[in-house]
Amino acid sequence: MGPLITKPQTPSSSSPFDDRVSAARFIEALPAAAIIVDEGGDVVAANARAEDILGCAAAAAIGRPVDGAFKLFLDRAIRAAGVEQTNFVQPFGVGWYMIYCFPLQSGAVSETWRVIAAFDITAMKHAEFEIRESEARLEEATRIAQLGTYKIFWQTASVQWSPHMYVIHGVSLDGFRHGVDNYRNFVHPEDRETFERIFSDQLDGKALRAAEYRIIRGDGSVRWLRLDARVLFDADGEPYASFGTCQDVTEGKQREQELKQLLRRNAILYEALDASPIGVAVVTTDRARPEFFYANAEFERLTGYNTSSLSDNGIDSLRAHPGGADGWDGVLRTFATSVSGAFELACTRKDGAIFLAQVEVAPVRDYPGREATVFVLNLRDITLDRQRAGQILQSQKMEALGQLSGGVAHEINNLLQPILALSDLGQDFADTDPAKVRKYFEVIASSARKARDVVRQVLTFARRDTPQLAAHNIAGLVAEALNLLQSGLPPGIVLQQDLHAGEAIALVNPTQVSQVVLNLVANAADAMNGKGTVAVKLAEVDLDATRASALTVAPGRWIELSVADGGCGMDSYTLSRIFEPFYTTKVAGKGTGLGLSVVYSIVAGWGGALKVESEVDQGTKAMIYNPFAPSQHATSSSD
Repeated sequence: MGPLITKPQTPSSSSPFDDRVSAARFIEALPAAAIIVDEGGDVVAANARAEDILGCAAAAAIGRPVDGAFKLFLDRAIRAAGVEQTNFVQPFGVGWYMIYCFPLQSGAVSETWRVIAAFDITAMKHAEFEIRESEARLEEATRIAQLGTYKIFWQTASVQWSPHMYVIHGVSLDGFRHGVDNYRNFVHPEDRETFERIFSDQLDGKALRAAEYRIIRGDGSVRWLRLDARVLFDADGEPYASFGTCQDVTEGKQREQELKQLLRRNAILYEALDASPIGVAVVTTDRARPEFFYANAEFERLTGYNTSSLSDNGIDSLRAHPGGADGWDGVLRTFATSVSGAFELACTRKDGAIFLAQVEVAPVRDYPGREATVFVLNLRDITLDRQRAGQILQSQKMEALGQLSGGVAHEINNLLQPILALSDLGQDFADTDPAKVRKYFEVIASSARKARDVVRQVLTFARRDTPQLAAHNIAGLVAEALNLLQSGLPPGIVLQQDLHAGEAIALVNPTQVSQVVLNLVANAADAMNGKGTVAVKLAEVDLDATRASALTVAPGRWIELSVADGGCGMDSYTLSRIFEPFYTTKVAGKGTGLGLSVVYSIVAGWGGALKVESEVDQGTKAMIYNPFAPSQHATSSSD
């Protein structure tokens, strides 16, 4: 960019300077810093404006060789050999100068001098640099912001693009020919009408705000563009063009779509949770005490509390006896240890009514291995379920009793035979052999007591009452149950017992222990079609964290009761349904499908866990894990 300065008028060679005084007067009239040098390079004249560049007074420089900035200017002019006069821009120090160098004929000495005039254009160059730097910063900013700029000139409908516009459209600066027809090839077919309206509006001088359409680049990728435009005015205030910005907003549109999908999924999830027949609540534990973050409609209906009122007292809102040992401490432990848990707990409604609830807790981990601070709490009112379960339990007990009746009748009949026979024989020997009669009476008494025990066990088993848990020697109870069951098993079933649990004491109900054992052994015998070995084992085991987590119990010492058979086994589908009430694989009339569901319910009431493993044609193994009772004396198994 050249300076807007006219070249000084050079004296005609036909009117030479007669002496140095005339030369000095000539350059003093020049508006630039100027000196005259002779052919030897000495300063002939200098004006006052040259003193700053010379670094000394003009008079002091005369007669001395030219140096400094003027020497630099002169050398560059001399390098342009054969050029009578030249001009160029030259920086020196912190300044910029427009240099004019031309010959001057001196008539007095018959030699050619040179005039070097330096116009200070520093301010103009700085302004130019600032403009260029501003343009560079703008281009860099638009590149970082994925933003291009353009101009549309209305009269010619021609377009100018900034460099980043080519990047946005995936074309090269030299390979793309501007023109509306060429550009239309970029526009997505579904958005061409939109584009035509946008282009037409700009030609009509309308401003644009966040206008969007899609393009298809040469590589086949679809990109979303967003335009903003305003009107440009000339120096006379007349509008002549539109200036706009173009931004590639594809990633933003994708995030916007993902956000919409996320919001839709969240809305559906919220509606699904609210429609759930199970009470669902979300509990957070990142503060001093667990707080309810959310409760669905069923949870509010069951408890009478909404999310806000639940937050007032947290878990204590639901405890039947706040601060007491009512089982809710187990829920709090799951929060503290970030584990899952299932509990049957007494809950209190907002109106004070108490109901029995099945409470399940599961942690929500935002990162594997990190302690959870959010938990899902499921709550179901099982008061009526437990009442029905009691009725089903009694019905199932009677079914089991029917299965035992044949064996019991056979057992009592065997005990009655010596009683009847020896009673008749005793009469024959009453007078002749009193000692033999006494032996007969001992056998009669022993058989009668055994028969009484059998009848007592049957009556105890069949009795309808509310099971009361107490501390019992579990091995003794299992042994009694197996003795009662032994005579009722098919002849081909071998009952293998391994009861090595020592003096392990558990909080159980004797009748329930018998019921559990009878169900599991009877199922094993049925699976082998009445022929094979049923292995019953009782032992103390240590559950590590992995096994305990799979059973949703705490790690440590447990009592394991297992019943294994080598029967037909079950496939994965059947195995997944065995605890469902009334689900059975037996033919009609051979089973109610209540056995394992009742066993599951009984074991859960003991605070234990039930696990069943099975493979088709490989047999089945049922394992019950029961906790040890607190340190106390065992109640007699005959109580």
